[in-house]
Amino acid sequence: MISRITNHESRITNRGFSLIEVLLATAIVSGGVIAVAKGFASGLLAYNDTQDTELALNIAQAKMEEIKKTTFASLVDSGPADDPNFSNFRVTVNTAEGQDPMRVEVTVSWNVKGGESNLVLTTLVTNY
Repeated sequence: MISRITNHESRITNRGFSLIEVLLATAIVSGGVIAVAKGFASGLLAYNDTQDTELALNIAQAKMEEIKKTTFASLVDSGPADDPNFSNFRVTVNTAEGQDPMRVEVTVSWNVKGGESNLVLTTLVTNY
């Protein structure tokens, strides 16, 4: 007896994915996963940078508060010095001596990936 393959049987044997379709789907999914991972890493670095900038701003504001309590005659430049509470941050005070009002700049520097970042606060102090 000769068996005949019907249309129904041939459709069953042709189901599934070819190797090229599987490889293409794998490449597309892998590309998406890599893009999401890179985005996550970039977001984490940006978050850390924001945290460092916020901390630097707080350090600079605290230094400005110290300057407010200092007499006009005793305001002088101070070279870069590590912050006693945060060793990764350096604080520098620059003054325009001999002027009234005196321009005072507080610079906070810290290391970041690929270099150094700075934050500068400026104010005027007068002798009254």
